[in-house]
Amino acid sequence: MFLLEDASAVRTRGAGQALVEFALMVSVFMLLVLGTFDMARAYLAYTVTSNAVREVARYGAAHYGQVNWQANAQQAGRNLAVGVDSTNLQLAQPTQRTIDGLTYISASGSYSFHSVTPLVGALLGNPINMQVATAVLAG
Repeated sequence: MFLLEDASAVRTRGAGQALVEFALMVSVFMLLVLGTFDMARAYLAYTVTSNAVREVARYGAAHYGQVNWQANAQQAGRNLAVGVDSTNLQLAQPTQRTIDGLTYISASGSYSFHSVTPLVGALLGNPINMQVATAVLAG
């Protein structure tokens, strides 16, 4: 004697299995997708910080010797820092140094990036501290 299962019972069991597999895989997939977005946000924050520090040095080199050139250079860098949390962005005042008779303007800055995804925070640390420094020939 053969046992034959009802076709509707087999279909229901298959649908339930597919639902469980989907529930297990969607969480892993979403973690990877959101982790990718978080890494893209971190790269954007680093790029914005780097450009802001470059702007501080560039403005300082172009306006070296003028009244309040250091404070104005810092403000120029802050004006360029769009897309990041300005409370976590630290721009140091530019400094002047002379090497072989040439004047260089040095600038540095840092940014504390806070990840949203626990995966990125666990792998890279939370917050991720980014530090940038550059120097530009004045004149």
